[in-house]
Amino acid sequence: MSRNLRKIIEDQKVELARLQAQDMLDRVPMKTVDVFSHLAQAVIGMRRSGKSVVCRKAMKDSGAAYGYVDFDDETLAKIEASDLDSVLQVVYEVYGPVDHFLFDEIQNVEGWHLFVNRLLRNGKHIVITGSNARLLTGDLATHLTGRHIPISVFPFSYAEYSRWVGGDTEENWKKYFYDGGLPETFSLVDKKGYISALYNSIISRDILGRRKVRNAQRFVDAAYVLMQQFAREVSYDNMAKKAGVSSAHTMQTYAGYLAESFLISLVRRYSPKPVERIRNEKLYVSDPGLISYFTGILGSDEELGWRLENIVYLELMRRRVNDDAEVYYYKDQTSDIDFCRVRYGKIVELIQVAYTIDGEKTRKREIAPLFSAGRKTNCKNLLLITDHNKETINEGDMTIEVLPAREWLMRY
Repeated sequence: MSRNLRKIIEDQKVELARLQAQDMLDRVPMKTVDVFSHLAQAVIGMRRSGKSVVCRKAMKDSGAAYGYVDFDDETLAKIEASDLDSVLQVVYEVYGPVDHFLFDEIQNVEGWHLFVNRLLRNGKHIVITGSNARLLTGDLATHLTGRHIPISVFPFSYAEYSRWVGGDTEENWKKYFYDGGLPETFSLVDKKGYISALYNSIISRDILGRRKVRNAQRFVDAAYVLMQQFAREVSYDNMAKKAGVSSAHTMQTYAGYLAESFLISLVRRYSPKPVERIRNEKLYVSDPGLISYFTGILGSDEELGWRLENIVYLELMRRRVNDDAEVYYYKDQTSDIDFCRVRYGKIVELIQVAYTIDGEKTRKREIAPLFSAGRKTNCKNLLLITDHNKETINEGDMTIEVLPAREWLMRY
């Protein structure tokens, strides 16, 4: 086995050198990966979102010599925890006596945490990637408590995408709006085929392959219904009926599986009482390209507004790297606001999203609730993001800043 293992690690080293020689865009998460930390750097996110590139760039920029193992390699599919010492020995033989390690998708090895914990106790510097949230909420939380730093990576933001493809233009914005920010799709003609294969791989490998789902086809059908529910409040009862699922509880469980694999995010309704925040949720999809796969690229202003709202949500989550504000949605008897940012229990910003406010009826529908919610929460930081409108709207001592999405997305 050791001879075969050495060949695998050597082949991975050759591939690593090839990838390291390619141009790599500086992304915000790279700045948060502390290669020299004695805490494990846990870089998590959806498959093909750029986690490995972020880690390789951080390693390259640090100048540290490191050993690398990609546990998502099919040739390592049968590796067990008892084999990890042998893997480590081969890494030393191939890379030399390194103190830094990058382990891609090590969650594939049952019991990996004991191995990583031992390396940390011995003063090694570890960066790990994972495409399942259980890496963070399960294994890491249980076995590496106080010994890890979580770092989330999303597909490219619009700002990153525009830098990569040559600038912030109307044409590039429309491409991003529909095609999204999965890096490998940028040069592909058949983007839909790529996203279809990626989605099906995540469903089969990361969910059905890891979870005990009794009826695989029923789950696939339920997932399809959930993915189409983006940017809206979730009714698990209604969706269970639509998908032919036995109960709302089962449908909610299935949504949890999709969230674990970073296909969707579930956002809670804001309440001053934390216990009440878990009662309602809105659903967002992890990339605009996935939305196009499930819904197509045409739609009404309302549907385009949902798509834009989804893009805004993803950007708010990216910006949490530099801002510790939590993200909720806000709803009361008179106001339904897409996002409220909360810091230390205080609402610091209310954000409404609409594709356009050109029509008088639409304008009133979007603006009045924002002013109302601002007064009720004593929040004066009010923002309305649209596709193209830009103005300042005053009402008494309250002001709404209306910004085109492109301008807001390019601010950071």
